[in-house]
Amino acid sequence: MRDRVKITIESGKGGDGITAFDRKRKADGGNGGKGGDVYIVGDSNSFDFSKISEKQHFKAENGERGQKFKRTGKNGEDIYIKVPLVTKVYNGDETEIITIAKSGISVKLLKGGTGGLGNFALRKEGWDGKMSRTTGQEGEKKKLNLELNLKAHVIFLGYPNAGKSSVVNALTNARYKVDSYEFTTLQPQLATMEGYVLMDLPGLIEGTHKGKGLGDDFLKHTRYSQFLVHCISLENDNLKETYQKMREEFKNLSEGLYSIPELVIFTKADIYSEEQLKEIEGKIKKDFNDYIIMSSFKKEDLRILKKELKKRLSSVFDSTV
Repeated sequence: MRDRVKITIESGKGGDGITAFDRKRKADGGNGGKGGDVYIVGDSNSFDFSKISEKQHFKAENGERGQKFKRTGKNGEDIYIKVPLVTKVYNGDETEIITIAKSGISVKLLKGGTGGLGNFALRKEGWDGKMSRTTGQEGEKKKLNLELNLKAHVIFLGYPNAGKSSVVNALTNARYKVDSYEFTTLQPQLATMEGYVLMDLPGLIEGTHKGKGLGDDFLKHTRYSQFLVHCISLENDNLKETYQKMREEFKNLSEGLYSIPELVIFTKADIYSEEQLKEIEGKIKKDFNDYIIMSSFKKEDLRILKKELKKRLSSVFDSTV
């Protein structure tokens, strides 16, 4: 997944005015057309920068030169750069220009050059005006850095091999890679569950905030999420300690991440018998008040989780209205 890209944008040059005369030798030259503007627009159907080439040059059309019979040249076509949500736009020096967080909203980044004047517009300046014209204004040019911050309603986090991808796949019918070794998920993955966007993030380890494991580059993708599903595999010997260490990692990574409303789910329940699960849940109840024990292979477990997620997401949205 490409979540960063450098581009160059350039607005169109204004068309030149012209010097022309009618049959009576009166000034008749038209003005040049305006150069095209450069816009950036959010696109909810895009999910990364795969359609934008690294160091791609986006240039709006130049305005056309003026014409005889006092006619103004055609304006240059504007250019619209479609980007996924949420895209942060930076100058080359990394100062932020704007954040594109809504789909279909166009924001002008560069203005096209003004068209030059023809001798008809300059005719009142005497003979010199009648015989003169001006050239169109040059367009603007800028280098930009684009950074994608994925937008999802729910993020799934936990240690590597905690079953996050399996749960997301089961809830959404996605087909992301699942395996028994750590760090199977190397990039954020998005999937949709009845209109809600779920994000499966790479597994965290102790020291992720210091750059260990896959590092904290994923952190930008958590900024716009409303809910966190904390996945803990029942394969762990000490579930409380596993939970507390991961919560501490959340806190070290970001206060924002640490404060997101959370649901704890204990995964891989299918590796135990019903009797064993009852014994395990008895221990879990002593340390946790709010949790779900589940297997991504059991339809009833998935139904319960989906119902709970929809209820909690509805509550989050109601509280932000």
